[in-house]
Amino acid sequence: MSKQEEFKLTAEEIKLNYVNLINRVNKLFPERSKEIIAMYKDLGIERVSMLPASSVEHYHNAIPGGYVDHVLRVMDFSAHEYRHAEKLGIDLSGFQLQELLFAAMHHDLGKVGLPGDGMEGYIFNDSEWHRNNLGKMYETNSNVPFAMVPDKSIYLLQSYGVKMTWNEYIGIRIHDGLYDEINKGYYFSNRVHSKQRTYMYQILHNADMYAARFEFERWNKFKNKLKTKAINTITDLIPEVDITPNTSNANNTKKSNLKDEFEKTFK
Repeated sequence: MSKQEEFKLTAEEIKLNYVNLINRVNKLFPERSKEIIAMYKDLGIERVSMLPASSVEHYHNAIPGGYVDHVLRVMDFSAHEYRHAEKLGIDLSGFQLQELLFAAMHHDLGKVGLPGDGMEGYIFNDSEWHRNNLGKMYETNSNVPFAMVPDKSIYLLQSYGVKMTWNEYIGIRIHDGLYDEINKGYYFSNRVHSKQRTYMYQILHNADMYAARFEFERWNKFKNKLKTKAINTITDLIPEVDITPNTSNANNTKKSNLKDEFEKTFK
């Protein structure tokens, strides 16, 4: 695929996505916004805003700005999955919507790399052969010590003093589900007390998979020059699902207020 045919986000889209990310931090996590924004600034606004979500074009969002674009989508899909599960009568006790959205926002944070110059998670692959023949657009930065992405995500948050609840910590830690064998003990259990106690982790994992697939399909359609209408919103994907907050629960005022705030943020 020639350079002119590569799928990419525009400079304006990359900028707006980063502004959207910061707006969500301020509106959804006001009590932690100072630490979170300081973290992004220290890691580098350009680094965060331009980071790809993966290294190979047919994985997902291996493009400048792909990381933030992916994170915003996982948040959107997580919220939709939450509301759909609520509508189906699934027990969502044991965690808050805010916890789910926090974990969604930071599930892939470790891809940013570590603090310091030359410590970004991905670097552009200067081998034209690998880019053109294998689609390997980026390489993992050998300057960054190896660790699984969720572990680096948690390390970065705690390094900058961003507090997490237990649900948020575990949500980030095992969001890859059984794609990562190290998570097997969290998902398979023959004892009641060691089974996962909330539905949150499944929602986040599903949302991440939906987003990655969405991004692959978007790239694939562009690559194959299919003249189909671009899918840009969650309502385009599942228009029959009503995602209007359910305020019928009079005894759940706190959750309803959070949903109202969410509506203002994601409208």
